[in-house]
Amino acid sequence: MKKLILLTIMTTFAMSGFINEADTNAQNKAKENDRLCKIFTTKVEKYKSTMRNDGLADATLDSYEKRMSVYCASTDVKSKVKTIEEVQKEVAVTSGLKADSRLCNVFTKKVKKYESSMRNDELAKATLDSYKKRQASFCASDAKKS
Repeated sequence: MKKLILLTIMTTFAMSGFINEADTNAQNKAKENDRLCKIFTTKVEKYKSTMRNDGLADATLDSYEKRMSVYCASTDVKSKVKTIEEVQKEVAVTSGLKADSRLCNVFTKKVKKYESSMRNDELAKATLDSYKKRQASFCASDAKKS
């Protein structure tokens, strides 16, 4: 019984901190790249303003610029990758536009059908006006899409 409890405790301890190790390492690497990008960006700017006019200065500037491009490239790639929230917003907007397009078609058909068989009283005219307003609102958003 003691061995079983000891085995359970050791297994729990061993597994507790190592599951997210890859994520933690990736975050630490990204933070370090951001830090180094900022450092080399400022170094390049500062060095350009105080640079001598000889081959050694050009080589030093090239070295700083290469390192800046290495560290800042990973930062730029990270900023260009869309987050899950951004993708979900795009999907919501797209599905909203599809719904507006569908409703535009629905109310266009309703207006045509209702006009052909409409009674000649105030209630019928109000109903037709309501259909036309909804048609205009949904078709206007459909026109913005294209």
